[in-house]
Amino acid sequence: MKPKRLMLFVFAAAFLLMTLPLVVHSQEMVHDPSAEISPEIARLVADVRHATADFRNFDSVEDMGYGKFLDCFTNNQIGGMGQHYVNGDLVGDSVLDPMEPEALVFEPTEDGDMILVAFEYLVFADQWDPDNTGRAAPVLFDQEMHLKTNIPDTPPVWTLHLWLWTDNPDGLFSDYNPTIFCPANYPLTDMTPTSS
Repeated sequence: MKPKRLMLFVFAAAFLLMTLPLVVHSQEMVHDPSAEISPEIARLVADVRHATADFRNFDSVEDMGYGKFLDCFTNNQIGGMGQHYVNGDLVGDSVLDPMEPEALVFEPTEDGDMILVAFEYLVFADQWDPDNTGRAAPVLFDQEMHLKTNIPDTPPVWTLHLWLWTDNPDGLFSDYNPTIFCPANYPLTDMTPTSS
């Protein structure tokens, strides 16, 4: 190999060796919520996203059977959820269908827009286990739902969020999202625990 080509090769190799750690490091810093779920569930989530894209049009949610539920949910210790719109027919049964979320969760903006950020799957405890036999928690997306007993004016309900339309650094299925906020002067449903 000629000296000029050898020198060029050495510089190119040195450049690649110096920049490779930067490339690897930048890939590690990207949040990938699908990393915590199986390929089958990742496919299901993608299918849900595709099949439910029409829910992003806020102007049509009432025509689809969804109505405003309480006010913009927030927890000052964890983050926000947003404004829920619930389909009473879907939440009133014991069926959980990934393609038919019982609630749509919107982030209200200062200028009055509503941006779809998540779905919430719900089933009332007395619908899931009507005879109170201790039936195991419902499971959806390979995630065990959790029982909420502190939602104002609401009987105990099994819930699972799916942050389908925005990233949640706390996880795809977390209740709250530290990046979601209710605008100033927007009515709130404050879920921050009170000390007793």
